[in-house]
This record gives sequence, structure tokens and C-alpha cells, in this order.
Amino acid sequence: MTYLENYLKRVATQSPALEVSLRRSADEFTKKHVDTFDFNSHASGLLYGHVQSGKTGQMLAIASAAADKGFKFFILVTTDNVILHKQTLERAKAALGGFIAGFNVLGEMDEQAFLTRGLQMPTMLVLKKNASVLKTWSNNIDSNPIYKDEPLFILDDEADASSLNTKINQKDQSAINRLLEKINSQAPSSIYLHVTATPQSLVLQVSQSLWKPEYSFYLPPGKGYLGGDFFYGDESKCAIETEDNERDDLLKAEHVPIGLRKAALHFLVAASDLFLTKEKPVCTMLIHPGTRISEHSTVSTKIEKFLEGVKNDLIANSATLEFDLRDAWEEFSKTKASIKSFDEIMQFLRSDMPIISIIVLNSNTPDGAVYDKGLNIVIGGNTLGRGVTFPGLQVVYYCRSSKKPQADTYWQHARIFGYDRDSGLCRIFSPRPLIKLFKELNDANNALFETLRQKGPQAVSILTPAGTRPTRANVVLKDDLMVVAGNVNYFPMLPTDAGLKKLDAELGTSDDERDIPLAEAEKLLNSVTIEKNDLWYQHSFADCVRSLKKHAKYQCKLIIRTNRSISKGTRTLLSPPDRELASHYNNQLVLIMYRLNGETEKGWNGRPLWVPNIKFPEGTYFYYQMK
Repeated sequence: MTYLENYLKRVATQSPALEVSLRRSADEFTKKHVDTFDFNSHASGLLYGHVQSGKTGQMLAIASAAADKGFKFFILVTTDNVILHKQTLERAKAALGGFIAGFNVLGEMDEQAFLTRGLQMPTMLVLKKNASVLKTWSNNIDSNPIYKDEPLFILDDEADASSLNTKINQKDQSAINRLLEKINSQAPSSIYLHVTATPQSLVLQVSQSLWKPEYSFYLPPGKGYLGGDFFYGDESKCAIETEDNERDDLLKAEHVPIGLRKAALHFLVAASDLFLTKEKPVCTMLIHPGTRISEHSTVSTKIEKFLEGVKNDLIANSATLEFDLRDAWEEFSKTKASIKSFDEIMQFLRSDMPIISIIVLNSNTPDGAVYDKGLNIVIGGNTLGRGVTFPGLQVVYYCRSSKKPQADTYWQHARIFGYDRDSGLCRIFSPRPLIKLFKELNDANNALFETLRQKGPQAVSILTPAGTRPTRANVVLKDDLMVVAGNVNYFPMLPTDAGLKKLDAELGTSDDERDIPLAEAEKLLNSVTIEKNDLWYQHSFADCVRSLKKHAKYQCKLIIRTNRSISKGTRTLLSPPDRELASHYNNQLVLIMYRLNGETEKGWNGRPLWVPNIKFPEGTYFYYQMK
């Protein structure tokens, strides 16, 4: 039995549908990127998929397929998060370990086994991205010829989190980035796979960087996945708005704010329905108030007192509590027709409601916190992101704020995405600005994924909502980072007439104004020809329009002006009337095409030519690296 078949056999016992998906991805990746590998170079790729869509399972399937093709030495690196590392190590051992068609899966403390077992079977190291850990294992590998001379297959989980050089703008190199680079270069050849759901920082690396993936491979979610479109799409019924200033009440006032009260009561109703319909269910609520440990402690105390009050009110048959619980039940009834009757839920809460575990997850939390059974309310900040999974997560209360949100960091907080959720009982409680932000982040993420699928990581423009940035500024080379902002007019200084015939056929030779699809605007921009030393040439305007196409709400206003006599190199292209006209379309793309006469006395070569002027919708921003 092959390594892949052995792994898939284990998966199939739990999920036959998942087995089919994993096989498809492993076979396709192997054909494209393993079968073509020459075992004489260092290649890098990007594996990207949605938050909590099963990327770890996909990684292990790809590793198994690579073992069948001759790779014997694998390193899987995780973020420097004890909980996530433990989850990944245990999962890799359960999925790949074994003496028959299995891997030798080792953790950070298994140095003796690493030095003595050899490579009779494929070996996978599961390591945290911690400088001390990586330094130790770099030395272990370097001192052992069995591994040092072996082709290496690296799986960098959450590759955008801590692998990149955080000192790139200081002309220096951060420790983890340097050590990962050292481990990779120690091998005679390697495949380095960057794995993430938020690839913004990776695609914004400069082309010359060793950390710019050469290719990208999409990991589609399996059947039953609930992701961004389900929770934040136009048709979503999951988001419930809380007061904009509720976070202040949560952390400073004595009372429990209305939004948190509603969220907790929805959690109790959801949990009751699950306990009445499923055997040994797990139901979890997540509270994300901010990053500070003191905030987590404050919220923990409040929710504990609140739940104690709910118990007392149930015993006292409080009419107010019953009214509020019915309100939650009616809300869920809109999305789950089969929900148990309100009387059954009230009876369950009064007589059989299990104990609710309140768990605080942060840097002070001791190892071994358990939230995979029964009822759980989990409270935390940064620990609640990046790869950590929460079984049965049904309700989220999120009120974290930031003056300058980072798109990739915020999107990783979407822990409610996943498979084992009851879709009819999912709710997110958050202030209106945050719900709006996540809706826009979902649109932007869809646009990024679509561009990656079409063009790969070498030519990607990243759309971000107003007021956000795509990623941390310290991992992207600022000097080469380009930004295109909405509601600003852009036009080239050095256009050429090479595209004249094609554009004449598309636009005609008379003035016009009309609405066109974004796809047509993208086509027109690709037909424009510009001298390579023009700054416009460095801007990927057509790529920006491609990203914008994922937003069905946007249209393009095309304005055509002909028989224009304008000097070459002028700092003002648009006439005052046309500039005024364009200002009335701030919520859509505006593309103004001027057909210049191209007179020699104006500095041109005596042939007509087309010059574009583009203005993106207000509030849109695009980031990308210079070509």
C-alpha cells in the first residue's frame, strides 16, 4: 500500500467525501509540481485555501503523495503557538504514523529518535517557528549526514504569520526567517510550500525575494464547509448588530451589555437544541473583546456572574428571561425550521442544562485547556486566531477594535468558519462597523483568490477596504510597494500609438458616454500601450479591475473623447468639464479614453493615439509590488 493510500484509507473511515477531495488535490498537485521537480534545485509554492477549510488534511495528503514519489524527509513548521503545535503534531501522528506504509512523525523533543532511527521510512518533523527550536534542529540536521544529504520537503503552515523577514526595511534579517532559510538551504534540493488562508504578505514580496512563491495551488473546501460567503455574503442571516460603543460597556461598566446578553442567550438556545437532537454534542461560544489579558479576565468574571444569574432566573421562572430566550429562539427559527419547540428548550434548560465551562485562552493559559466536549464559552484575543480550531463553534461575540486593521490578521479571526457547525444555529454578534469590515474583507479575499487562480502569485493586486492595510508593514519592502487609491485620477505620461487600430475598433472615433462591464474595461486597459519607463507601466491597473470584478455592485462609466490636441508630457490630461463629469461617479469605476491627434508640434510622432484616464471607486485601495 502506498503512503497516500494508507493516509486516505484512514480518512475514509471518518469522512468518505473528504477522502475524495484529498485524493483529487494530492493527485493534481503531484502531477503539476512533484512529477516535474528535478531534485536538483530549490522550488517554492503557495498552497492557499479558506480559513479552517481543511488545509492541514490537504498538506498531509500532499506530503504522502510526495513520499510515494521519493521524498523521505519532511518538515512541517507551525506558528509559535503551543496549542496549535500540539494539535498539528497529534494530528500528524494519528494520520501518518505507523510501521506499515506510515511516517516516522517526530516532535521537538524527539532528538534521540531523530538521530537513531534513520530513513527506513519517511520522517516528518513537526516544529514551532521559534528561534530556539529552529536553531536546535538546524544543528541536528546539519550534524546528521543521513538527513543533510536528503532532498527536503517543507510545509510552512501559516506561512505569512512569522516566517517572513520582519526586518526587511532595516536591511537586516529576522531570526526565524534566517533560520528557515538556513534549514532550507542546507538540503541539496527542496520544495518549500507556503500554506495559508491569508496570502497577502506572501504575494507582496518582491520578485527577487526567496520568499515570493513561484506558483500557487488552490485547496478548495470540502462539502459542507461554511465560510466567508455563508457568514458575510449578501444573503447571510448570521450577523446581528450590537451597539457601536458596546466594547466600552463590556470592559468598563458593571452591567453586562445588551449585545453580550443576547449572544449568551442565543448560545443557550443553540446548545439546548443540539443536546436535544444529538448524542454527545459539543457547543461553543467565542468571545473576542481585544488583545489584553486584563480584558479577558474582566469578561470572564462578567460572563460567569451572568450565567449564575440565568440559573437563578430559571429557578424563579423569570418572565423577563423567558421573553429574551423566546426572542433568541424566534431568531433561530428563521434559519432552522426543525429547531425544537420553545417549550422543549425551556424544559431542558430548567432541568437538564449541563455545566458550562468558561475557558480563557491567552499567554497565561496553562497547557491542556479542553473545549472539545459539552458546553464551552472561550474568551481570548490573539490566541483565538491562526489555525486553532474550536469544535462545535456556533456563536461568536466579537468587538475587538483597531485604528488601522490589517486585512490578513482580522480575517484569521474568523474561527466560526468550518465544517462541524449547525448552519441554522450560527450567529455572529458584532458592531455594525466590524460587520461591514468583514463583509468587505470577504469580498476582497474572494477577489484575491480569483486573481491567484487566474494569474498566480507573480501578478496580483490586493484590494482592501477603506481604512485597512493588507498586512504588516514590517514584512513588505516599502520602497517597491505600489498603492492605487480610489477617487484619484491616474493617466500615463508616455503612451504610444501601437494599440490604435485595436482601440479604434473597440471605441470608435466619435465622442460617447456609456456604462460597460468591468470585464470590458479590463480588456481596454490591456489594449493600451505605454512606454516601459512610464510609471503607469509599473501600475497593474488591469489587474486592479480584475480584482474589482468580484464585486457585482461596481460598474464602469466609460467616457470617450476624440479629436483632442494635447501636448506630450502635460501634467493635466482631462478638460475641466470632463473632470467635473467624472466627479459625479464616485461609487463606480470611471474610465476616460482620449483619442489624441498626435501632432508632431505637440511632441508626438504624427499619428493618433489613445490615452486612458482611470479613477477607481471611492474607498477602494489596491496594493502590489512593482513589476
